[in-house]
Amino acid sequence: MSRTDLFGKYTQIYAKAQAKEIVPDGTFVRQLIDLPRKSYDVGVFFKAKRSSKIVQVHLGNPIPSEVATQEGFLETEDSTYLSRTILDNFKSVDFLRVVISAGDILSNKDARVEFLKTTQRILDVLLRKARNILHTGELDPFRFDTKVRTLDEFLTKELKMDEVSVEAASIPFNVASPTYILLTDGSLIVVGDEPNVPQAEFYLVGGIGYRFDKTEGAISEERLFRSTADLSPQGIDEAYIDSMIQRITEDFQNRLHSLIFADVWKKGKSGPMGVNFGGNLLVKAESSSEIWAGVFEVYVKSPKA
Repeated sequence: MSRTDLFGKYTQIYAKAQAKEIVPDGTFVRQLIDLPRKSYDVGVFFKAKRSSKIVQVHLGNPIPSEVATQEGFLETEDSTYLSRTILDNFKSVDFLRVVISAGDILSNKDARVEFLKTTQRILDVLLRKARNILHTGELDPFRFDTKVRTLDEFLTKELKMDEVSVEAASIPFNVASPTYILLTDGSLIVVGDEPNVPQAEFYLVGGIGYRFDKTEGAISEERLFRSTADLSPQGIDEAYIDSMIQRITEDFQNRLHSLIFADVWKKGKSGPMGVNFGGNLLVKAESSSEIWAGVFEVYVKSPKA
């Protein structure tokens, strides 16, 4: 398919120019975007009774997992924290805990008071959302731990691969170095040792057209279309968009194409729908795209967030 044909086929995507994606999704998790957190880092930790794994969804920088095992006003060598439990030993949930980091050691009274005021507002919002969900008597919105797996867990536990197979299957992921892969069943695979997932709001800014040639490999058509939406209020300008797309197109085959169409997906029940790089770039495969030709939609997070 020629570049002109691709452009013509996907011009309807312009209609989605102002569409926003909130990742990860979920009745409880997606509402974290609304937290009045100012510049503080917020981590929400999920743990089921039947699992030893603690999953974190974070806004800003991730919170050290060891802090999530404690409660109250805490200080380490790096930061001041407030840790509060939203759910504790409730049915199948071991705990749901929110930890807020000041990002630094708060050494004076005024800074501590301001931090505590903001954390109280954050907790009030979270508690209100949690109560609303509990009124339905449904715990699934709080069971985010079941949706997040590390790459090693996915390969060894779900696909039943041995050590040698895991090492070979990990190559495309290690080369591409994504933050996480969003699967068609709504679950996420985290490429790293910690099951931490950054939460963010993304804006559609354009698309990358491609075709696959058996001799040349994946050929990026670079930026196929541009969003017509004015995203300047979000701090998203052309230079920012171009820098994001360049991150993908500089090594298109290894960073994206070989990851989306890796052989490992043939062994599982669900395939990749999107890939997150660095927490601020989300690339999603357009539904009709396949290995030979297609389009990847490009979404970016506001640099102001």
